[in-house]
Amino acid sequence: MSPARRSAPTVLRLLGWLPVLLLLCPPAARGDCSHPPDVPNAQPTLGELTSFPKQTTVTYKCDEGFVKVPGKPDSVVCLENDKWSEVAEFCNRSCDVPPRLPFASLQNPYRNQNYFPAGSTVEYECRMGYRRDRSLSGTLTCLQNFTWSKPDEFCKKKACPTPGEIPNGHVKIQTDILFGAAISFSCNTGYTLVGSSFSYCSLEGENVKWTDPLPECKEIACPSPPAIANGIILEQHDTYIYRQSITYKCEKGFTLVGGNSIHCTVKDGQGEWSGPPPECKDSSQISKVTPAVQKPTTVDVTATEAPSTPQKTSAVNVTATQNLAVPSTTTRFHTTSTSKGAVIIASGQHLPTFSLLGHTRLLAYKIAPTAGYAASCLSLQPWRYHGVSKLPMPLTGEPCESGGLLRTFPFLRPST
Repeated sequence: MSPARRSAPTVLRLLGWLPVLLLLCPPAARGDCSHPPDVPNAQPTLGELTSFPKQTTVTYKCDEGFVKVPGKPDSVVCLENDKWSEVAEFCNRSCDVPPRLPFASLQNPYRNQNYFPAGSTVEYECRMGYRRDRSLSGTLTCLQNFTWSKPDEFCKKKACPTPGEIPNGHVKIQTDILFGAAISFSCNTGYTLVGSSFSYCSLEGENVKWTDPLPECKEIACPSPPAIANGIILEQHDTYIYRQSITYKCEKGFTLVGGNSIHCTVKDGQGEWSGPPPECKDSSQISKVTPAVQKPTTVDVTATEAPSTPQKTSAVNVTATQNLAVPSTTTRFHTTSTSKGAVIIASGQHLPTFSLLGHTRLLAYKIAPTAGYAASCLSLQPWRYHGVSKLPMPLTGEPCESGGLLRTFPFLRPST
């Protein structure tokens, strides 16, 4: 048998295995599409796909910095001829979404848009609480470098009404009275705030208004003044407000000890009296006690004509006590030094004063059984006596206010 005859059965046997070999070949060998085509500025989203049978769809995603052009397809399909469908370039450069402005928002047509090529524009509208400034543009443009143009402040805050004034109080405007601003309220001393201490310029519908009305500053009142035994309050009232004073007076036969007046003051926003009330003591009991008097020193004060330049002077401190008897006559001015350095006016003595004529003049004083009188200070310039005045709150040992020679003391009046 020739070699040709022997090879023929071998070829036939190999052809019989062809269907089996075709089944064992990979899908691409069976007519599937090849790898998806390249698309400018985009990449296919394959996931776990390794083969692409007929009717397989592959979608593309734009590269970073590029945006899908609206209306253009972004996918390909494996056709019956084992080829991919045609796809045009659909990714392009774009500005980011327009910036969010505190005073304005994008108009409706642009709110869902994400493709903004160079040269495109968007328009804004004012937010609530703002008004449109027509002199400025409300449009932004995507520039050639794919950034947005700088916006003008084309919407301005609306203004609340002028808040007005508070009687006996103050309105403090923190910054201005525009939308979002705050103002505060306070009262003068002696008044308390009734209402809110702050108000804010806020929205009400399409307009703005203050959240709280102006408060009221109400006078602070003190409690009823304390009563005293054997005494009365002159000119009583139903209420007593800040700085209002009351005066006490003793009944006949009693002497007032302490200040004859107290006034209404304020502490921690509450009204209270400036101090304790005086006392009314039996005058007969007061006159029975006479203070121990040491050896007196006679003081004669001789005035000279007013000098052209002030000269050094010595002040004389005078302290009144409650135990001085009412004298029937007056004598020269005697003083007695005490361990504390004060000077006591002895019973039946009087105080000196000065005249401008260069003569010594002694004015007689005596202890008064009634309260409310005090000797006034002797002024150095000029050297003349200012008389006796009724002080609202005479205090023993209070110094002269402007360099006087004597200190004021209570319970004295000019002798007759």
